[in-house]
Amino acid sequence: MNFVKTLVAAAAVAASCGANALVTGTLGGGAGTFAVLSSPTPGVAGTGGTLSGAITATIVGGAVYAADMAFADDVVPGENFLAAGPTSGGFAPANTATLTFAGAGVSYISFLWGSPDTYNTLTVNSTGGGSQTFTATGTGFGAAFPVTNGDQSFNQSVQFTALGASLITSLVFTSTGDAFEVGRFTVQSPIPEPETYALILAGLGALGFIARRRRQT
Repeated sequence: MNFVKTLVAAAAVAASCGANALVTGTLGGGAGTFAVLSSPTPGVAGTGGTLSGAITATIVGGAVYAADMAFADDVVPGENFLAAGPTSGGFAPANTATLTFAGAGVSYISFLWGSPDTYNTLTVNSTGGGSQTFTATGTGFGAAFPVTNGDQSFNQSVQFTALGASLITSLVFTSTGDAFEVGRFTVQSPIPEPETYALILAGLGALGFIARRRRQT
């Protein structure tokens, strides 16, 4: 009976950790194996596309462009990038591109934020209904980017990590002015948290306890 109480208590701790979990965003990242951006109709506003790598994601809205514009030519030669905003067309939902991950979500993602300016707004959605806003002026990050005037020669790597039992489910890129341009995505699959391992060990212990009692009887 005491063992069952311990198992229930461990489950309660894991649940409480998940309920309080958020996503943290910091400047940096941008290393590792980059996922592949593609679209059935590259350069056509509102057609979206897919992100393929460790985790697959679908893109609704925006436009996936080939390396034929300043952002791609200077920073991601030979790679595609995603753009959202009036300069990508007046697609619906207006000025927005939503990237949604397959499955339960991801524990980490980083990407290159191209020519950041005050028009850009990123919304990071996570499990449990969490939603956080990030901007180049420092909202969510705690520090502003070195450049926020849309300079095409400047790009900033950013990274987001899910805390506790939370997972990142989608990213929403919105721009009311110049296009919000992003590329070079790095995504990591969910990794079990310590409390998850505790529950697994508790379960194995329970099985061992039951097996020993059966042998004794």
